[in-house]
This record gives sequence, structure tokens and C-alpha cells, in this order.
Amino acid sequence: MRAPRLLVAIAAAALLAPLGATTASAAPTNDTLAGATTITSLPASVTQDTSTATTDSVDAAINQQCGAPATNGSVWFTYTDTTGKGLVVDLTGSSFSAGVAIVAGDPTAGGQLLACAPGVAAARGDAGTTYYVMAFSDTPGVTGGNLVADFAEAPPAPEATVTVDPRATAYKDGSVLLSGTYSCLNADGYSSDVEGELVQQVGRVKISGSFFAYPLECDGAVHSWSAVVTSQNGLFAGGKAANVTVAFACGLLDCATAFAEQRVQISRNGK
Repeated sequence: MRAPRLLVAIAAAALLAPLGATTASAAPTNDTLAGATTITSLPASVTQDTSTATTDSVDAAINQQCGAPATNGSVWFTYTDTTGKGLVVDLTGSSFSAGVAIVAGDPTAGGQLLACAPGVAAARGDAGTTYYVMAFSDTPGVTGGNLVADFAEAPPAPEATVTVDPRATAYKDGSVLLSGTYSCLNADGYSSDVEGELVQQVGRVKISGSFFAYPLECDGAVHSWSAVVTSQNGLFAGGKAANVTVAFACGLLDCATAFAEQRVQISRNGK
């Protein structure tokens, strides 16, 4: 009869335990820099619970340069880039608002903060660079949650070309229509444009105006562009003018620029 009495005693002890008492969960193994999870190859994806992760003085030191609203519940990763292609870290699949910091070299031994941003950050350095990645909750009062960290190679650097047609058209309102061609590769068209300035001497007055054309088709093919130039200090007229045009093609990490300087012959179309 001792076994039933033992079961009754265990049950009674359970009833006397404080309501809501739980066993404390341990922090993740990569909670600190010393336990950083090693990413061996790209692409890679890591999913983990960061709700018990902590924050420390290393986080605070990095955030002095980063300026995030919070670095709660941080966890660490490390990756050595043998190619020099760079690294992109994407945390946007997480269940909470996550920030990411990328440091080249050990943050406690003079490592350089290269990138810090909400959701997605990227960095590129020399082949052989070891990156330390801190993923954290950037919302005050929120420790963490279900972290989804995707690691990939950085995209290639953008490329751009631009030309300006040697002939342009002036209208009765004094504006000028310029045109030319461009190409754009490895960039976001909404972060890329063709812009520049047109200058013409009309009598004793130097007429000048700027122009801007976007978004660009960043598919590597050659496309046409056109833009209307309106002066703030007079009217453009038929004759020669000087033009400087710049194409910007910006990607996640880099921007490429292409320049064209062209003497333009302006003709009036009578409109």
C-alpha cells in the first residue's frame, strides 16, 4: 500500500506549489559573442527562439554607432567570406521587428561596424574577412520571438552607361527636350536615374536648367531616356548648348555612375 500513498503525496505537493510557477528557460547558446553560431556556407537560413536571449555591454557599444531604438534579445552569428563577394542578412521573416548589425572583425577587438539596419543589412569587404552578425529586437520592451535569419552572398556591384543625343528641341515656352540612351545592371530602378544640367549662352545671359529622369529599366539592355529642361533664369533658344549628364545605378550596397559631356545643337520646333 506504500505506492498509492506515495502518489497521493506527490499530487498533494503539486497542488501546494505556487500557481504559475515555471522552470526558467536557458538563454540561446549564441546569446553572446563568444557563442556565435558559425555560418559555414551561403545561402543559409537559421530559425530560432530568441525570447530568452539577453543584451549586454557589447550590444551597447555597437549601438553607440548604430543608433537603434533598442538591441533587446540579441543573438550572434559569424561568417568568414573567402570570396570577397560580401554578405546579405535578411531578418524580415521573423515574428518581431528585428534589426541586424554586421561587424568586420571581432567587435571586442577593434572590429569595424559596416552596416546596421532594420530588417536587412549587407556588407562587402576583402576576401578572408570574418563578419560578426548581431540580430536583435529593435522595439523597446520586446525581447524577441521567432527569429528567421537568411544569409546570402551580396549581389554584384551595379553597372551603368549613358549617352546624350547631339540634337535637342526647344519649345516656345523656353524649355528644351533632351534625349539619349542608358543601360543599367544589378541595380534597383527606383534607386537609379539620369540627371544633369544644360547651359546655354543667350546674349549676355547664361541660361541654365537641370533635368531628372527615372525610374530606369535595370536589365542590362540599352534603353532610351528623355527629359524636359526648364530654366529658372530665362528661356532656352535655338543654337548650341553645353550639357553634362550623369546616370546613377544604385543597388543594395553600391552605386555606379556614368558621365556624358555633350555639345548639343538646339532647334526650335515652333510649338
